[in-house]
Amino acid sequence: MAQKKRGEINEGKNNAEFIRWFSKSGMKDNSLLGKKGANLGELYNLKLPVPDGFIVTTEAYTNFLNSSKIDEKIKSILDGLDVGNDETVLSASKKIKELILNSEFPEELKEEIVDSYQILGTNKIEIEKGSARDILNNATEPIFVSVRSSVDFKTPKENSQREQSTYLNVKGNDEVLEQVKKSFSSLFNPETIKRELKNGIDKLKIAVVVEKMIDSEKSGIIFSKDSSGKTIINSIWGLGEGMKIKNSFPDIYVLSEEFKIMDIKKGEKNFFLRRDSSGSLKNSKSSEERKNSQVLNNYEIQRLGNFAQKIESHFERPQKIEFAIDDAGIHILQSEDYDFADDKKESVKETSTEALSSIKDKVNIEKVEEVTKTKLKLFIDSPKLTDTGHKSGLKKVGVLKIEKIIKESGKHPLYFLESNRLKDYEDLIYAGIKKIIDEFEEVSVMTSDFLSDEFSDLEFGKKFYEKNPLLGVHGIRFGLKYPLILESELNAIKRASEKANVSILLPNLIAVEELQKVRKILNKIKFDDVKVGIVMETPAAVQIIKEFCAEGIDSILINSERLIQNLLSVDKENEQVLELFNFLHPSFLYQIEYLIRVSRRNNIKTNIFGSPTENEDFLKYIIQKGIDFISVYPTEARKISDKISSIEGEIFHGTDKEPRKYEMKKEKEEYIENSKEDLQKNLERDLKLIEEEKKEYLKETGGD
Repeated sequence: MAQKKRGEINEGKNNAEFIRWFSKSGMKDNSLLGKKGANLGELYNLKLPVPDGFIVTTEAYTNFLNSSKIDEKIKSILDGLDVGNDETVLSASKKIKELILNSEFPEELKEEIVDSYQILGTNKIEIEKGSARDILNNATEPIFVSVRSSVDFKTPKENSQREQSTYLNVKGNDEVLEQVKKSFSSLFNPETIKRELKNGIDKLKIAVVVEKMIDSEKSGIIFSKDSSGKTIINSIWGLGEGMKIKNSFPDIYVLSEEFKIMDIKKGEKNFFLRRDSSGSLKNSKSSEERKNSQVLNNYEIQRLGNFAQKIESHFERPQKIEFAIDDAGIHILQSEDYDFADDKKESVKETSTEALSSIKDKVNIEKVEEVTKTKLKLFIDSPKLTDTGHKSGLKKVGVLKIEKIIKESGKHPLYFLESNRLKDYEDLIYAGIKKIIDEFEEVSVMTSDFLSDEFSDLEFGKKFYEKNPLLGVHGIRFGLKYPLILESELNAIKRASEKANVSILLPNLIAVEELQKVRKILNKIKFDDVKVGIVMETPAAVQIIKEFCAEGIDSILINSERLIQNLLSVDKENEQVLELFNFLHPSFLYQIEYLIRVSRRNNIKTNIFGSPTENEDFLKYIIQKGIDFISVYPTEARKISDKISSIEGEIFHGTDKEPRKYEMKKEKEEYIENSKEDLQKNLERDLKLIEEEKKEYLKETGGD
């Protein structure tokens, strides 16, 4: 290759442009670079502190398909594909991915990607002074980079998982090439095929961003403007992927429009992610001093606010901005358009349930209005969600978890057992759940189900160590291992149930014998008459659902996230396998359908919760199969209710499954809280509808 300086390693065969550096990129090049790549170019050229990088362009992607002669094979697979058939779409996706992953890069493209990666790892002064060949000959240790997909179409907000792949801590020529190829293949994930194929296969293209990784000491997300004009910053220790760690909560900083710090909420940052020398992500426990200490100093907070204003001003829309901080200072990793009002779920998720109470005035929780055949209940995992639960209008709690109530004591359940203070444990749980039970007409309380690593920071928590907590002693296993602890929890629920309609849920059962042992405890404490439901979260439990029904249960609750993780052997917190976390995997759909079918045959009500229910295709599937209830966070209730109403209108309209209007109106009084004025209006409507039905009936029967 002729000697070239940086920025010149980008001309491929037939004048195709394979590589584009950030310094030469911008929004005008969306079709070549994808939105993420173009955005990074804009930020870089605004002189913001963006880590250096380059984009493997859509022309490189097209060249790869053409040179490996798989473009026509892909077209033939997609030609005439029935996108309404999940199985055929999944099959097509798998075939195309195999074609891409088994094909070789053309030599010229391979060389340009490798050369660009090696240049990225050299000193900036050297780059400006030397030729490309000189630089490559003197390249030092390969650097870590992130490899991120970049497309020119927008993924719908309701999709809870990113459709195209991202790979972090990638190091070495071969690894970079492999992850670029995997990113190419992720263009043909099932959700993307189903939505984008209608626009034509020739428009389905992808670019790939290769950017220096920042081994951050601190990281986080900025929402440049919320509904009241304030800037919200969430920040944690370590790498940004740590935002996904359960039971570890970010700091929240609120800035006025003039960048005055209005509020600081310090989160309990129990764990953080770091990178080891091999590039693997390590989940590490925070020290006692660090977990409750403030992450950002005042200078960093205000500096980030300034960056957010500059970025928002440039793009002329509110932005969601990712940042990282290391010894060199603040780095802006990416930015995308963001509307706080239209995307409440994401902001609430990233600021944690604990933080919801501090921002609830900024999140407009809309009341459920539709009455549907498939009913909604609330999912509440903290007493702090009681007020927001009421705002949804729903009267029934399908899942009430008690782990956060326990955790607020600062003590592990084993502390109460070993110090002979189980009555205190019972009182703690009773006080926590009574606040919620008193406010709703019906509540299902789940006995404790915590992973040992989530409680390790509590007093006595270190006594219970496991290498793989998800497959360890949690749920009913823990309760039966320590039956006095379980008995205390059941006693607390019994006390709270004296003036309310309360049932219990038993998590992580895999054997009928476990249910029988719990019933003996219920008999011992004279709580036999309580309704008992079991939580389905393992394939083992699904396989013996008939035996559970025969033993006598009142309901089943499907923990969709746990079930799909256990079924597919995929950790949804692991970026390396996230693309395999497929809500529409045939085996998962079959398990769901089987549970619903067997339960209906035995007159047992079915309930489900978890992120898969936010996926519209999955939601449609479970509605068609006859799920009875879906339990949702208060913030999601109105949105999912509207989706259910739309889906039911599509699949039930004109059939005998379509409810009569006046029946639905009457049901609203039982299902959703109404004001007295609403109740009067509903009554008048119901009477009118009944009268119309009566006249129609008399007309059809000749007055008989």
